[in-house]
Amino acid sequence: MNLILFEKQFDLICIEKNDTRALHIRKVLRAELGALICIGFVNGPRGQAEVTQLGEDGSVTLKLVSTEPAPKPLPITLLIGLPRPHTAKRILFEAASLGVARVQFFEAERGEPSYASSRLWQDNAWRERLWLGAEQSFGTHLPEVVMYPDLQTALSELFEIPIRVALDNYEASGSLGAILLQDGQVGPDAKTCALALGAERGWSPNERDCLRQNSWQLAHIGEQVLRVETAVVSAVAIAADRLGLHSR
Repeated sequence: MNLILFEKQFDLICIEKNDTRALHIRKVLRAELGALICIGFVNGPRGQAEVTQLGEDGSVTLKLVSTEPAPKPLPITLLIGLPRPHTAKRILFEAASLGVARVQFFEAERGEPSYASSRLWQDNAWRERLWLGAEQSFGTHLPEVVMYPDLQTALSELFEIPIRVALDNYEASGSLGAILLQDGQVGPDAKTCALALGAERGWSPNERDCLRQNSWQLAHIGEQVLRVETAVVSAVAIAADRLGLHSR
């Protein structure tokens, strides 16, 4: 991790010995008294905190020293056919690392219904993956995560997003980069964008029809057939670049 994330902002905090953050400060960073630690607050600023006490019981006390604005989330929404829990964990981590605004999953026709009832979604383990992704990227934003029972229900929530593109190797009308350059408003005030990816077994014919009926364009990101988590990273990187979201 490149910063240590906290739920709420503090001026002074004592981290208990069994907290993974205390263990990280002691055993990974090997911080001594007076050391400055990079910290952040969920969906808020990031900054530095000073180690003011290393308790004999293993606890660590931090004092907030300074803060600065954290990177803003990218105006990108991901819509993804619900994958296996192991794959979903990777997607959540990468989405938070990349800084997308939100991740929406839908139960796909070619997916397994049991995926929606896995432990990942029952005990908030999914949020831990977002947390770790944000810490890795030196950010604080945790993407909003929503689950939908089917594709049409999900699409009905995305009509207001002006740029809507679904990734599809087989019936694409062009590359993602070319389509975004054609339709996108380039620059820091770029329009919001929605990117859809099918389930691990791909889009069904019905889902392709549904996308087209809802005015989604089909695009590819190359000839290779990628894992969903790899396609997510590639698509977000292309979209952010083509829409000028990283320009300074």
